[in-house]
Amino acid sequence: RTNDKYLILVSVFHLADMSRYFHFSRLQVNIPHSGTLFASLGSSVTIPCSVSMSSESPSTYSASIEPRIKWSVVSEEVETQILVVRGQRVKVNELYRERVALLNYTSSPDDLSLWLKDLRSSDSGHYRCEAQQGLEDASDLVQLKVKGVVFHYRNALGRYAFTFHQARDACEAIGAQIATVDQLLAAYRDGYEQCDAGWLEDQSVRYPIQVPREGCYGDMDGKPGVRNYGTMSADDEYDVFHDSNPQKFSFEEAQLYCRSTGAELATTAQLYWAWSEGLDRCSPGWLSDGSVRFPIITPRERCGGAPAGVKTLYRFSNQTGFPEPSSLHDVYCFNGESCT
Repeated sequence: RTNDKYLILVSVFHLADMSRYFHFSRLQVNIPHSGTLFASLGSSVTIPCSVSMSSESPSTYSASIEPRIKWSVVSEEVETQILVVRGQRVKVNELYRERVALLNYTSSPDDLSLWLKDLRSSDSGHYRCEAQQGLEDASDLVQLKVKGVVFHYRNALGRYAFTFHQARDACEAIGAQIATVDQLLAAYRDGYEQCDAGWLEDQSVRYPIQVPREGCYGDMDGKPGVRNYGTMSADDEYDVFHDSNPQKFSFEEAQLYCRSTGAELATTAQLYWAWSEGLDRCSPGWLSDGSVRFPIITPRERCGGAPAGVKTLYRFSNQTGFPEPSSLHDVYCFNGESCT
């Protein structure tokens, strides 16, 4: 009986000691940012992270062991490893090669800040900074949201009808900005394709192609990529790339309906933003520029087929002209917070 009691006391002591060990773990990882980080499509972002050692630490900790540093991202419940570092050895996921770096880690091992460039919409997610040393590990998490969506925009009068200055004005008129080269590249790398050439901010004319085919080969010898016409005269004419209610309405009625609800007709850019945030509506509706469009997240045959995106209704079979203002459609309103 004496021996049994002794064994029980020893077991309780060890459990208490382990509890103290994990509660006062000296390894601490911190991302000094509250809330969500926002960055623009095609830009770069630095996600800050630091590692420190608490003074309240067990003597069993071995500082001689090289720490293992890991960055990963969780998106749509799938975790993807970005990079792993142990000492001077760095392993980068091929998906992120030449796009990521630990800017200050070599000179300051306590600084684990991650730099990520050429941001794509698919880079949105929860980023985890993790450190492991010996038996100890710690991590912290922050959400990154990449804002912006690139879309093709055509003059209601027909294909290739904007000069460069007209294209820039048309973007502003629908609540958008003319896209940059980096933004078009970011959209292309996320799967965007458009076989119509459009103006970009640097006065170049380009278009992105995923599947080369007749009429869309451009200057890349049958390979996928962004076709480039180069810098064009500002007077040349091209298209441009920009960063519901069950009742049916004419264009004028749609304007009145939105105002009656304390909102305004949504712009094309606002509908694309809502689509990028997850809006899926298989119902063509009026927008403020007189166009009729609808956002599709999950492609299906009766909703314009593949691919996903914002679909447009044209007046003519050659994909030109907006619908007659007297024709009846749904409507998309914007109230300053969301598109409905």
